[in-house]
Amino acid sequence: MAGEALVPGTRWLAAASPTSGMKDAIAGLVLSILLVPQAMAYAQLAGLPPQMGLFAALTPPLLYLFFGTSPFVSVGPVALVSLVIGEAVGGGSLAPQTGAAVIAIEAGILLLLLGGFGLGRLVNFISEPVLLGFTAAAAVLIAASQLPTLLGIDVARAGNLPEAVSALWQGMEGLQPTTALIGAAALAALLIANRYAAPLLWKIGVRPPFRLALAKSLPLLVIVVAAIAAMSVPADVPTVDAIRGGLPSPFIDFPPLATWISLLPSALAVAIIIFVTATAVAKALAGEDRSDLDTSREAVALGAGNVAAALSGGYAVGASLSRSALVRDSGGRTPLASVVASLAIIAVLFLLAPLLVYLPETALAALVISAVFGLVNLREIGAVWSHDRVEAAIILAAFLATLAFGVRLGLAIGALLGLAHYLWFTSVPRVTRIGTDDGGVSYRSVERDDVELTTLPCLIVRIDRSIYFANAAYCEEQIFRQLSRHDKVTSLVLDMSAVNDIDASGVAMLRRVVQRLKSMGIALHFAAQHQPIADSLAGLDSEVCQIHRTVGHAVERCGVHVEREIAPT
Repeated sequence: MAGEALVPGTRWLAAASPTSGMKDAIAGLVLSILLVPQAMAYAQLAGLPPQMGLFAALTPPLLYLFFGTSPFVSVGPVALVSLVIGEAVGGGSLAPQTGAAVIAIEAGILLLLLGGFGLGRLVNFISEPVLLGFTAAAAVLIAASQLPTLLGIDVARAGNLPEAVSALWQGMEGLQPTTALIGAAALAALLIANRYAAPLLWKIGVRPPFRLALAKSLPLLVIVVAAIAAMSVPADVPTVDAIRGGLPSPFIDFPPLATWISLLPSALAVAIIIFVTATAVAKALAGEDRSDLDTSREAVALGAGNVAAALSGGYAVGASLSRSALVRDSGGRTPLASVVASLAIIAVLFLLAPLLVYLPETALAALVISAVFGLVNLREIGAVWSHDRVEAAIILAAFLATLAFGVRLGLAIGALLGLAHYLWFTSVPRVTRIGTDDGGVSYRSVERDDVELTTLPCLIVRIDRSIYFANAAYCEEQIFRQLSRHDKVTSLVLDMSAVNDIDASGVAMLRRVVQRLKSMGIALHFAAQHQPIADSLAGLDSEVCQIHRTVGHAVERCGVHVEREIAPT
């Protein structure tokens, strides 16, 4: 019901217990070890001060506690959203911090409207192939955008791969060898840690939750070591901007209305990416039992979290698969784990803020690059290739469009291609002749199952999809095409068992079929229709067409007797 998702709940608080609270506290502390450097790194990816990433991780988890439906989802800065933010606010006259806050508020309002009206199911309109191609291309763009920082090159931000490669090539003269060496070493260490740390710790006898705590603390350790290396060398290695300690100041710098309107397309793209990826994360972590997930409440939780993040000094946030999986694997039982991580960030802001200025930008860039490898899902891409070459082509098209035109336009092109494929797929339904080889027990396709037609002069045709405006004319054409293959047909039986819905265009098409068959002297019989379809067919000319419960009954009424085979005893 519309509006239900806007009502906060106390589900997770009611489910809390001393045992689960202790597990959530441990999981939250483990999460904070990964969240602190990631939040800063993703803010850098968006072209924003690192402290905005830390601020963005403070309030959204608390709102997710009251509105969200997954026990594991970690809400905060994420790479994909940061990339879109950076593309939208970089290079303009508007201050990036202000533009990022405006986008977060607009995206949050869009998500609140989506969830408030109970339209969470709209997530299904972005197909899996589109997401696979888009996220893989976004991973490439994220890595390309961080390469200049990794190498110590100062170049303008690019929105697509050709521009990024061109800017990187032109800026190679400014490469800083020391910065590049520290960044490359950090990247190699992070990749090795991501791949081998957890299995190695298991082999030497370290068990959960300490195994994950140690494994996920390695990225922070790598960055700290990189900071020590940067301070030890005589070269000037760029570090992050100074971070103001304490809690953030509220966002009150509201720009003119024209700015809000100009940033609305970017906010729409951000909202779509947040909703689609967060829903995918929640479903992935729910396993087989997804009955407790409510996509409308997820949209409200994310929308409220984004508005709150913007008003508290942060920027747009989403759900991180890696951090959410970390919460689950660390023993977290409720979203309180993410709230504990937020409290840990507050402690960092009060106690460690002066030390964060020593973190080298190249190490944060290495952290971002190492994290995006998980966005390329080669196994799923291979599965789609094995299933359907057309959908595999959609993956490639979405991938190339995102690389060539940037994330916003790439996502739009991919979504349109997915919808176009659906429309084409449904616009050419299979309209096939069916027959029986078991005395009428079952009726199967003549073309696919090598079944002989034994019911002539009664021809049976099955329509294998719902009938609507895009395929009504095609269905009519195919029905008469099948009729033209046989002489002296006196009756036509339409098997409607696979037709689950029919719109006004479909009913109008069947009305035309009735009149054409009447002029040809052919009786029309509908069989095996669902009740809503039978109600739609009730207005057709009863002198020409009749409605039957099964195909067998329709064939009998046509005066055709099908001999049943007697099984040997």
